[in-house]
Amino acid sequence: MKRWDSLFVKTSLTLTFGLILFISLSIYFAFFFILSPLSNRAADDMAAIIKMTSQTWLSLSEQERSAFETRVASQHDLIITGANDIAMQELTKNYPFIPRLERALKRHTGQNVVIKQAAGNDSFLWAELNFATEKIKIGFDHNRPGPRPPVVLTAIFFTAALIIIILTNLLVRRITLPLKKMANAANQFGKKQFFTRIPETGSAELASLANSFNGMIKEISQLMENRAIFFAGISHDLRTPITRMQIALELLGQDKAEDEVLITGLRNDLIEMEFLIKQSLEFIKGVDKQHAEKINIDKAFSEIVRDYHKRGFVILLESEQCGICEIELEALKRVLSNLLDNAFQYGGCSSVKLSYKKNQHHIIIRISDEGPGIPEDKTETVFQPFFRLEHSRNKKTGGSGLGLAIVRQLCDSHGWKIRLISRKGRGLEACLEIPI
Repeated sequence: MKRWDSLFVKTSLTLTFGLILFISLSIYFAFFFILSPLSNRAADDMAAIIKMTSQTWLSLSEQERSAFETRVASQHDLIITGANDIAMQELTKNYPFIPRLERALKRHTGQNVVIKQAAGNDSFLWAELNFATEKIKIGFDHNRPGPRPPVVLTAIFFTAALIIIILTNLLVRRITLPLKKMANAANQFGKKQFFTRIPETGSAELASLANSFNGMIKEISQLMENRAIFFAGISHDLRTPITRMQIALELLGQDKAEDEVLITGLRNDLIEMEFLIKQSLEFIKGVDKQHAEKINIDKAFSEIVRDYHKRGFVILLESEQCGICEIELEALKRVLSNLLDNAFQYGGCSSVKLSYKKNQHHIIIRISDEGPGIPEDKTETVFQPFFRLEHSRNKKTGGSGLGLAIVRQLCDSHGWKIRLISRKGRGLEACLEIPI
């Protein structure tokens, strides 16, 4: 990426030019509507003082003029004299205030007064007024006049521009730096560095974005890991019944008495393969989110219990009346079916306890069995695809290792919370919390 194509440069330039344009327009209006009128007023006041000072000086006697000149110098920083021995020359520097003062003097005195400077001293300026009796020269320092708009406006402009550039760079850097880190993390993730994470710091919006990005990377990493585990697991689990079927086919016809046993074994292997494929497809579909619908929770649970009773399973139902709730029914049935199947499969008895109740924010469902339970440090591990406990659960009952993985996928997809609680000596309890 080229430097001039970066978000940092483009955003900085846009903000800088926009703010400088704003400052320029502000200075333009300030000059014409504030500073320029103030300068004209200052020039008019100074011209009035010069005129009044000159007229007063003319009306005084020679003895009074000296004291008057002293007073004018101290009060108004003006030097007044009638001497003709002061050498003057044209101005060698440009003073923006002088043209305004010359126009004001013309309005007050009716004379075309040209401000000049003392010969060899460009810091002291003189105005010469012609009266009927004599000429009067009034001098003042070049810093004596009032506002100097160009100097003020130039200082304002460059100061504001410097502050704008500094603040813009700081602001844009604060915004773009997390985005740059996120881009680098995305590039690293693209190179299969699946443990890449970015700090969840900064402003609330950027921290939230970083959190979402890390969550996305975590989910994708989990999907990639699940894919590898899925194909490895299904390859292994399918290979076993296929191998048995191949051996059975080789033995068919050698002993008719054993053929029926072999054919029965083939049927069982096909059932096992069909079950495994069904579970695998459910695991793949687990992330699909259905639309919520208003249902009668009590009726839905009654139907689930009735279906299990028809299959010969005993469910001890304890419930509170929940009434109508908005919930994803098909997802709920799949989660409950997998949890109940898991409870019957590993519970070690023919009955399972099912209870549910509703509070202000959740429906809380509990499924309890009387099996051996599982170690507390494995209550999260068992949700991984194809994970089986070799000792703490009854291995004779088999299982695909996908039932609880499907439950976790569905719960994560719908925003539900599932926990397994191992009750020492009392079996395992699955607790499902569904927001309403």
